[in-house]
Amino acid sequence: MLILIPILSILCVPALWFLIGRPRFLLGMGKAVPKKISIIIPARDEEHNIKNLLESINLQTLPAHETVVVNDDSSDQTAHVAQELGAKVIDSKPLPADWKGKPWACQQGAEATTGDWLLFLDADTRLMPHAIAQLSNLTEKKDHAFSICPWHTVERPYEQLSVFFNILMVIGMKAFAPNKDIQDDTRLVGQCMLISRANYAQCSGHAAVKSEILENYHLSEVLKSMGIKRSCYLGKHSITMRMFPEGFTELWRSWKKGFISGAAEVPRAIMIWTSIWINGMIMAIIALIVSLGAGEPPFVMAISISAYLIHALLCLWVFKLVGRFSVINALLFPIALIFYHVLFFAAVINAKRGRATQWKGRDVS
Repeated sequence: MLILIPILSILCVPALWFLIGRPRFLLGMGKAVPKKISIIIPARDEEHNIKNLLESINLQTLPAHETVVVNDDSSDQTAHVAQELGAKVIDSKPLPADWKGKPWACQQGAEATTGDWLLFLDADTRLMPHAIAQLSNLTEKKDHAFSICPWHTVERPYEQLSVFFNILMVIGMKAFAPNKDIQDDTRLVGQCMLISRANYAQCSGHAAVKSEILENYHLSEVLKSMGIKRSCYLGKHSITMRMFPEGFTELWRSWKKGFISGAAEVPRAIMIWTSIWINGMIMAIIALIVSLGAGEPPFVMAISISAYLIHALLCLWVFKLVGRFSVINALLFPIALIFYHVLFFAAVINAKRGRATQWKGRDVS
């Protein structure tokens, strides 16, 4: 009977194809079409990140129309660094009671710009030199809003633990599934979002999602209701991010603050296929442990090892789609998978107990 476990595990492999079987990148976009693209960066205590982002903006082959940094009550040198690197800096007005911090900063930034297109960037993103040129070609589709899932640059071992959160965030965009019905419900990524000023004004901008933690998800729904299409791309070779340079605690708190809300927004079909894929990995782990520990016949051990290696190779493929994650991380995927479950259930328990989740001094529960 033990042979059924690795066989079932292998049968779960195609589930990932239904989730991210058709990845798309900003490559081969042709000659850049100059457009007035205004960059808006909400920034709260981001003096280290903002430097790297603005330096990458200053190196663009096609310059942006303008760059506006919204200094969201920072306690560090965010505003000073941004000014030194040539950005226009505006200080955020006091946060209204019915607004969340990021939507409020984005709304103010949009109102301070003059470009025809608005590019919202998180401070931890980086642009490759041709990124604005690539994005400018997208502006030919005036009935679309766009977003790019930044490619996660990983530098320290603890950052490898983010991998399943990254993958599930990308899957949750519903942009890369072969099923066109799923693609038609594409969500936008808040870290990098491009929208025309006309469409932004038509949907009331971030004011339409002022009280939402995951404002990008809900803004996508608003745009969908208005008939504005949403398209999403993977950021490898164009837009990257470095999420957690300050340590493991930052990683834990960051994923914890938004992942429960994100999971609640995932449609049933995506949740089912995701569960099948994850359960396939869990069965591969169990099969390998049991077969090696119980001294099973060689053919059972061979199938168990094969199931594990198939999932490891599949992990390697998808890991490389979303970031600079290592081969070792893929081969030892149970470690990152266990971490994902531990953090996820810790967030669920906190939510059930009504504990507030803090991020940079604000309640983001």
